[in-house]
Amino acid sequence: MDYSTRTALGIKDSHLELDTAHFKNVIESHDNQVVVHLIQSYPLRCPRCGQLMLKNGFKIVNVLGPSLHYQPTIWSIRNQKYLCKPSSACPSTITELAKVKDIKYRHHISQAIKQQVMIQLTANESQIDIAKELGISDWTVRRVIFNLDQFFKPNYHWLPRHIAFDDFKSGRFAPSGMSMILMNIENHRTIDIILSRRNRYLRNYFLRYDRAARLAVRTVTVDLYTPYRHLIHGLFPHAIIIADHFHVVAQAYRALNKIRVKAMNQAGNGSHQWRALKHFWKLILTPAGLLKYDNYWSRRNFGYTQLTDVEVIQRLLAFNDDLKQAYRYYQDLILAINHRSKDELNHLLAIKWTQLPQSLQKVQRTLRRHRKEIITSFKYGDYTNGPVEGTNNKIKVIKRTAYGFRNFFNFRARILLALPNSYFAINWKNKRTAHVQSQTRAV
Repeated sequence: MDYSTRTALGIKDSHLELDTAHFKNVIESHDNQVVVHLIQSYPLRCPRCGQLMLKNGFKIVNVLGPSLHYQPTIWSIRNQKYLCKPSSACPSTITELAKVKDIKYRHHISQAIKQQVMIQLTANESQIDIAKELGISDWTVRRVIFNLDQFFKPNYHWLPRHIAFDDFKSGRFAPSGMSMILMNIENHRTIDIILSRRNRYLRNYFLRYDRAARLAVRTVTVDLYTPYRHLIHGLFPHAIIIADHFHVVAQAYRALNKIRVKAMNQAGNGSHQWRALKHFWKLILTPAGLLKYDNYWSRRNFGYTQLTDVEVIQRLLAFNDDLKQAYRYYQDLILAINHRSKDELNHLLAIKWTQLPQSLQKVQRTLRRHRKEIITSFKYGDYTNGPVEGTNNKIKVIKRTAYGFRNFFNFRARILLALPNSYFAINWKNKRTAHVQSQTRAV
C-alpha cells in the first residue's frame, strides 16, 4: 500500500496492508457504511524466550476508523495470531495477537476517531451532534471527556500576579446555582472554573494553592459583592482589591432603568410619556459621549418631528424630575470612570444620599463603601472584568447548545476546551501537537 492510500484511509501502522489475497474488492460500501478489508501480520518474537513465534491463524477484528466518502468506515482487520510452544525457555504455551498502531487492545474505535472527538469538543457543538457526525455513541464522547481529566488539574504551586473572578449561572449541580470563573487578567487566560461561589467553598478551593503562590498575588479584580472582601484579605494578604468598572457603572445603570420604569407606570399605560420612555429606553441608557448631535430623524413618538438623539433625551428627561436626576448621576459616574478622575468621583459621592431618588440612595451608599477600591482601579485601569464578562457570554452559548448540563465535570471540561486561551486548552493542544509530530517522525 503506498503512502497516498494510507493517508486517504487514515492508516498509521506501516505493517497494516489491504487484504487483496482474500478479497477481490478490498473496499466495499453497503448498509450506509464503508468496509475496508485489511490484514496485519509481521514477524513477532516471544516476549519470554525471544524466539520467533509461530503463526497460528487469524482473528478478524472490526474497528471504527476515520470516515471515507462521508460515511462511517469499518476496518475489518485480519489480525495474525501467534503461538510459542512449551520448551525449556518457555515452560508454558505463549499466545499473542498482532497489535495495530492507533488501536488499543480490545478497543473497537481507533484513536483517530477519539482525536476528532477531542477536536470537535472545542467547537460550539453538542455531544449528541458530535456522536452522530462521527458514527459513535454519546457515551463514547463522554468517555473521551473523562479521559481528559489529566489535563484539567490546576497547578496548585502557582498563581498569576493579577487575577480576577466573577460568578455566573451554572446549573443545579452547583450550590446556589452559581459558579465562578478564575482568570489571569494580564493575558486574559482562564485559570479554572470553580464549582460554587460560596465563601466556604472558595476558601477551601484557594487553600489548595501553596501559601507562596497566594502571597504572590498582587491585585484581585472583583465586583462589589461585599462578602468577597473578607475572603480576599484572608487568602491573598498582599493583594489589593480593584473594583471592576463594569460593575460600578452597572449599579447606576440598574437604578436608572428602575426609575425609568417607575416614571412609565406613573404616566399610565399607553400614554404618550409611557410610549416614549418605553421606545427610547436604549437611548436613555446610552453614555452621553455616544449620543449623536447631528442625526435628524423623524421621531414617531414626538409627532414625527425631526430630532437628534440629544434633543430626544432632553424631551424625555422633562417628563420626570427623578429621571433627570438619575440620568445626570449615571452620566457623571461614567465620566468619572472614563476620566479616571478621583476629584470627579469624590464630587459625585459628596452628594447627600437623602437628596437622591430612592433607587439611587442604595447606589450612593454602595459606592461610598467601595470608594477606595474604585480609586485604586483608576491606577490599574487595564485590569477589568471585561474579559471575564465576555467568557460569561460564551458559557451561555455553550449551555444553550448542549441544552444544559447535569454534571459539573462535563460542564467544566467543555468550557475549558472551548476557550482557546485557557491554560488547559493550551496544554492539551501542545501535548496533542507533540504526539502528532512524534507519530509523523516514526512513519
